Amino acid sequence: MSMTRGLVFALVSVLPAMILGLVAYIIFGGITSSPSSSDFMYGPCYGVPFSIILLAFIYGLRVQVEME
Repeated sequence: MSMTRGLVFALVSVLPAMILGLVAYIIFGGITSSPSSSDFMYGPCYGVPFSIILLAFIYGLRVQVEME
């Protein structure tokens, strides 16, 4: 049950994680109108979303739900 809950939490957190990754990219000075791959920043674009998704998955694993 906890594995399924962790996967659901991770799937639900994908869209907010991508939005926060975009916000982090803009805050760190990323150029949104540039098509050049040399302007790409891996930390905000990959690190922020994947860390949020991973944290949501771990939180889903650790949450203990009391059922009657």
